[in-house]
Amino acid sequence: MSLFIKTTLLISCCLYISTVLDKYLNNFRGDFKTLPPPEQDNKNIFHLKMAASVESLTSAVLAKMGASSVTEIVSTLPSALTTDANISAAEMELKNGRMENAFHQLSLSHSTLLHHRMAQRLHKPSRGSKDEDCSAAISPDSLQTEKATLATTEKDETLSLLQKLPSDWSIIQITSQSVGEFSFRKIGTYPPTPGLYISRCSCGSQPTITVQAVTAPKHEGLRGIVQEVELIKEENKIINKDYRDQQQKYFTKREELNNRLKCVVRSMEIAWLRHWCCLLTGSLGARNQQLLEEATARIIADCKFPLTETQTELLQCIISCPVPPERTGGLELGVAFSMRASVAALLYESVRSARVKDLCALIQKEEGLLGQLRRAQRNPVILVLDKHHSCRSSSVLVQGIDSSKGFYLLDPDSNLPRTQERLRSVFDETGWPGITARRPTHDEFQDAITNQDMFVYAGHGSGSQYLPGELVEGLDCRALVVLYGCASVRLAPRGRISDPWGVVLNYLIAYCPCVVGMLWDVTDKDTDFLTCGMIRALQGKDGDPATPLATPPSDVALLVARSRSLCRWYLTAAALTVYGLPLQVIN
Repeated sequence: MSLFIKTTLLISCCLYISTVLDKYLNNFRGDFKTLPPPEQDNKNIFHLKMAASVESLTSAVLAKMGASSVTEIVSTLPSALTTDANISAAEMELKNGRMENAFHQLSLSHSTLLHHRMAQRLHKPSRGSKDEDCSAAISPDSLQTEKATLATTEKDETLSLLQKLPSDWSIIQITSQSVGEFSFRKIGTYPPTPGLYISRCSCGSQPTITVQAVTAPKHEGLRGIVQEVELIKEENKIINKDYRDQQQKYFTKREELNNRLKCVVRSMEIAWLRHWCCLLTGSLGARNQQLLEEATARIIADCKFPLTETQTELLQCIISCPVPPERTGGLELGVAFSMRASVAALLYESVRSARVKDLCALIQKEEGLLGQLRRAQRNPVILVLDKHHSCRSSSVLVQGIDSSKGFYLLDPDSNLPRTQERLRSVFDETGWPGITARRPTHDEFQDAITNQDMFVYAGHGSGSQYLPGELVEGLDCRALVVLYGCASVRLAPRGRISDPWGVVLNYLIAYCPCVVGMLWDVTDKDTDFLTCGMIRALQGKDGDPATPLATPPSDVALLVARSRSLCRWYLTAAALTVYGLPLQVIN
């Protein structure tokens, strides 16, 4: 066995031991005074001695390797357990009240695989071949800047990156808490629904950071949320293949899956995120933000007990949290109930406590203003789940999307005649060049995503069968990429690797500013209808007055969100998603 493999295995073992040990010892460190005598409970004494021995062994191994901590090791040599090490470090920082340090550690736990794949691209030596030299088109200055960004491992450097982003952006990072021994579960089995860390960062010259722990659902029923979503996706794939010729069974089963998915999404909000949904909203405009801060200041001034800076920031999110339009029927009751639960969580007290009642009464006095702020327009939110992202100054992120500069690829396998029939006239209206019922060459595909402002693919899958992801990585992608195919932006696990992978990550590595696509299998008719509406909206054409696209927005993410209403099936609407950064269409 090579030295590299031995070292990797050793680090993985040390990391697992350290992660389990840290949590294990925490259960005992505060209980030394209450431990029973050895003769009463030899088992506890044995566990304690074993844990202390393992801790000593881990320290000795780290000393031999010249490192002070496991986190230091995994930052330079990643393993499948790198994520757990960073999350454990973040938990300790949160316990000590160091919010910025905790956010930094949580940010390092994201997208380990993508991060190092990107590093490979930047550090890959030139071999003279266009396909092999992925960094040939990158200028030396840009190359060094990208390498420095990827090498960011210090908290101050992370904060510096936030300062460079637009001040009206909010970065929302959702991190799954460690599932402990379930990290080593059998492939194909499902872990319990984990707890979460929601990190909320305002950008600009003076960024603020809040990290909130969200506990796992207490009662999940027969199946966990993660397992139910996977089962719905699998059954959706089966009915699309097996029931197409049995109309009655097909629509009955599809309606059942539709309702199950709606229930899962509702469960995620009610049982999982609960009152902390308020952390996922964008910031208010400058004037409305000032009004919110003034209202918060009045509430705190009349409050009989002090609030910390973090509690004050959370309070602002709670009292201004928007209410979905579909729930405006019971607005007052719903807001009051959610508000009390949120305030109770903020103060770590029961909803019936006197302090919770007093603070809710003070909030109620500002209800007139707060009601207006809940309905006010919000600034962009960048939701970070597991991605690292960057783009070029030549991309449409910087210059905006010229809707007259596009390219389409329609049914290149020529086996979707009804899709061709539905979409041909829509693409003809755009005036774009394109390819229908013919497989593109690599050069044609590459030219479309590097020189056009928009690239729209309507066919099977993600289109990687025409330009493999490995070749996409070597390009400098300028365009907004829209992939209307089944599971076109799906991320799938690869064995024991901690991060899932998919073609969309190849596009992000190629500096693509934004990718729109489907998370799972969808039906052609519903998707084609969605495609027609979105293409016309991207062209700036008004839609049906009865739909949310009656006056299409210029913001791509907002346009995608409103386009979901065009779908007949919730399964199709929920599959539509956006990866990347906010883009604006210039018509």
